[in-house]
Amino acid sequence: MHEVQPAKITSPVVSLKDNYVRLIPIALAVAAAGIGGALLLSLDMQRFSYAYLTCFCTLMSLCLGGLFFVIVMHLTRAGWSVTVRRIAEIIAMCTLPMFILYLPILIPLMMGSDEVYIWNVEGWSIHGDEAHKQEVLAEASYPPPIEELKAMYLNRWFFGGRMIAYFLIWGAMAWFFLGNSLKQDQTGDKNLTAKMQKHSTWIMIVFAGTLVFSSFDFEMSLSPFWFSTMWPVYFFAGSMLSALAAITLIAIWLQRTGRVTDEITVEHYHDLGKLMFSFVVFWGYIAFSQFMLIWYANIPEETFWYAWRINPNSAGVMTGWQWFSLVLLFGHLLIPLLALMARTVRRSKNFLLYAAIYLLIMHWIDHYWIVMPQYSEIVSHPTGPAAGLTFHFNALVDIPCAIGMAGVFVALFCLIARDRPLVPLKDPRLGEALAHHNP
Repeated sequence: MHEVQPAKITSPVVSLKDNYVRLIPIALAVAAAGIGGALLLSLDMQRFSYAYLTCFCTLMSLCLGGLFFVIVMHLTRAGWSVTVRRIAEIIAMCTLPMFILYLPILIPLMMGSDEVYIWNVEGWSIHGDEAHKQEVLAEASYPPPIEELKAMYLNRWFFGGRMIAYFLIWGAMAWFFLGNSLKQDQTGDKNLTAKMQKHSTWIMIVFAGTLVFSSFDFEMSLSPFWFSTMWPVYFFAGSMLSALAAITLIAIWLQRTGRVTDEITVEHYHDLGKLMFSFVVFWGYIAFSQFMLIWYANIPEETFWYAWRINPNSAGVMTGWQWFSLVLLFGHLLIPLLALMARTVRRSKNFLLYAAIYLLIMHWIDHYWIVMPQYSEIVSHPTGPAAGLTFHFNALVDIPCAIGMAGVFVALFCLIARDRPLVPLKDPRLGEALAHHNP
């Protein structure tokens, strides 16, 4: 390991310092007001649980995207990203305390509640309706009821054990990279970089496995009869896109408050913009591929999931979920695809600021479109998926809950960052990052 370019930190402030002390109470107050207000205004614990799970999955996927960013930067020996990597390391470290935020969902489940995960009851059926179950099973090509097959995987004790394992593994991975990077800030030991690079190979494999099964557990199991082998890739695409948006947004905020003003340059923002553009395309490609393959095969056990989201109601009128589908098509794919295509806009911090905020909102809408139709199906059955589902958007519950979860994330970020350097001070590739230039 060798230093490519001389590295010298010139920014007067490279940590949050006392600012984190002031921000944490404010962020926690926003979190309490948002989540608490959503709970009080929902008047329905099941409705609130689905809104809360939507926000949790949005934030959890963002943190996992940050962890992937850190792993892949070490795996590929990337030099350009050193000055933004610490932000991603702090985001990744949020994965462990996120377990506490999942407890309001996990504890009731472990106590036998099936309000969110409908499979958590003995003798559960596909849609909670025996007649519809028999109707769908009559068209299936396999004799054993799918409930019997999936019960070996979807049971509360195995589910709870997997959840604990996921968060412990993610937390250990995040701390391995952040801890060694902080240690290098003190010692300047270049072997630590080689160590992180070496272990990033098998860590990536373990991370991929946990991401696959956690994506099944968090959201796909909400509709336990449905399955898609492309689901983990779809989940990953959104995770990485939201993480890139968050890294960009935090970097701009830090610089506007006088921190790391010289170490993160327009060249780094340009690369972050290119990656956001790439993952917008990748997300759209995976979303279309999943839809196209399921719709073309026309297997009842798969198509009903999309029927809930794109079919009109019995009167042939577009439902709210159809409008949400169009919002994702245009808002999550086509608009950012066109907006991020030009080199000039990817080199504009002002534009990337608004683009990052916009993409994070779209990421929340994406998870809302994934999670909330399951609640609509439960309360609107036996109207049935073929007739379209009732739209259950509630701005007084969903938006405050999302704002509250954002407040939790800000508090966690500041708590982990504290007075630690926001740039790896003695990384052997720091000079390469400082001299980075896009041709």
